[in-house]
Amino acid sequence: MRSRIFLKMMAAFVMVIAAATLILDFNIRHTWEDSISSDVERLLEQNTRSFALRVQNDHDHPLQQMADEEAHITEMRATIIARDGTVLADSSADYKTMENHGSRPEVKAALEGATGTNVRVSKTVGVEFLYLAVLGGDKVVRLAFPLSSIQGHIAQIRQTLMRGTALALALALLIALAVAQRVSRRLRRIVGFAEQIASGNLAARIAEHSDDEIGQVAVALDRTARRLEENFAAIREGQVQLEALLNSMKDGVIAVSPDLRVLWANQAITDIVRQPARIGAPVIELVRHPDFLSTIRTAVQLQQRQSTIATSLAGSRSFSITAEPLPDGGVVSVLHDISEIERVEKTRRDFIANVSHELRTPLTSIRGYAETLLESGEDLSGNTGEFLQVIRRNAERMGRLTEDLLVLARVESGEEKLDRRSHSVQQMISEAVQSMQKNAGSEDVEITIGEVPAGSVMADSYAVHQIFANLISNALRYAQNGKKIIIGAKEKPNGIEFSVRDFGPGIASEHLPRIFERFYRVDKARSRESGGTGLGLAIVKHIVLNHGGSVRVESAVGHGSTFFFTLTKA
Repeated sequence: MRSRIFLKMMAAFVMVIAAATLILDFNIRHTWEDSISSDVERLLEQNTRSFALRVQNDHDHPLQQMADEEAHITEMRATIIARDGTVLADSSADYKTMENHGSRPEVKAALEGATGTNVRVSKTVGVEFLYLAVLGGDKVVRLAFPLSSIQGHIAQIRQTLMRGTALALALALLIALAVAQRVSRRLRRIVGFAEQIASGNLAARIAEHSDDEIGQVAVALDRTARRLEENFAAIREGQVQLEALLNSMKDGVIAVSPDLRVLWANQAITDIVRQPARIGAPVIELVRHPDFLSTIRTAVQLQQRQSTIATSLAGSRSFSITAEPLPDGGVVSVLHDISEIERVEKTRRDFIANVSHELRTPLTSIRGYAETLLESGEDLSGNTGEFLQVIRRNAERMGRLTEDLLVLARVESGEEKLDRRSHSVQQMISEAVQSMQKNAGSEDVEITIGEVPAGSVMADSYAVHQIFANLISNALRYAQNGKKIIIGAKEKPNGIEFSVRDFGPGIASEHLPRIFERFYRVDKARSRESGGTGLGLAIVKHIVLNHGGSVRVESAVGHGSTFFFTLTKA
């Protein structure tokens, strides 16, 4: 400790003596050197600005000639530089072989509108110069004054100062030794205090009563230790409360490090996986479900929130998994049990499917008997014929509704497996247009094909035909007579985005967020009158989601609507 303090004190004294030497150097040498330097700089600046005016206004003489003439008159080195740093002329060297001067300090300052000065040895001629540069129109002009004429006198003054410095250093050795011993003892006490704090003894204090800077440091460290002790106590209390809160949750919470090791897990995780969480162990030892592991790996790699649904994670139970990145690169994952929700949803789908299936037979009978009576040729008196028409129309509508409900139930449940193959985008759109041309003709609506890329998509052709049929049928209901429907597609970073655009009355903005919900109608009276079931867009949405795509709509009142859906490129 003593030797280190001694060396530091010696360094401090050397710095003080060096500073004193610099002050003497300034007082002795600069008394006359400053006057010479200021005269040189003033003359250099006047000549440079005069030279800049000539370069700016003289368009009759070559730049090299002007540089040579300026050097001859002022006995200085003259240089002309373009704004990009290219040397255009130089009086002391071949400007064609000179490097770019854009990085020179004086040139950079001149380009910024200031007077640039710098002292250094020229890389081109090997002589130390005082450089001064100014902006002259679209060029930078620079004059350089050689400093060799005044350096000899400066060397003599510096030799005298070095002899005085050596004598001062000898005296400094004795003073530094005495001061270092006293300071060393006080600093050893501070080091001992710091070691106690580092070992966890936050109750340690320093016995220092001096009012100098070291004493103030000791007091500040005492105050810091007291504050740390209070803060650590508060942190421990908060940690205990947080652990109690997380352990009381029914949802499983697990924190994972960037290398996928368990940092912490609440009691719910233990209950879910039926084994205790071992801190520091690989997370795969605790939870082996591939969907869970894939989610946290992706969250660690991308440092973005990831969500997924994991079935059969703990027996037959299903969990919603959310992984949120942590500041240190790890993630915290929450496992929410959705088994009951899944059970209720499955019950709902099964109920809808069963009811729809059971309704098909009686509805078919009602419709068949009504058509039989209407086509029997008998004279139907009174309102009987009208009533039979109403029965048939409603039976047909209920039949369409039950069919759509069955389709939607199959799509939602995943029972209807997709046969995904590569299909041409142009061919799929052409087939969709051809299949709907007859319906469009009866509505006096023209279906046209817009811009279509030449790529292919991975899709189930029958399912995509259902998408187009629902979207085009929906457009035909709202595309006014004499109008048209445009079907197109374009490439996107995440796939091919298809579009179906109509020029009907449009959809108000308040309806857009719910437009893909089942049974949601913008104009209920018109939809029922046109035979819509309110399930077409819901079917579209779920088919697209089963393909791993997305669906959206853009619309404004009076400007029609455009429905978009995205499929993955082949």
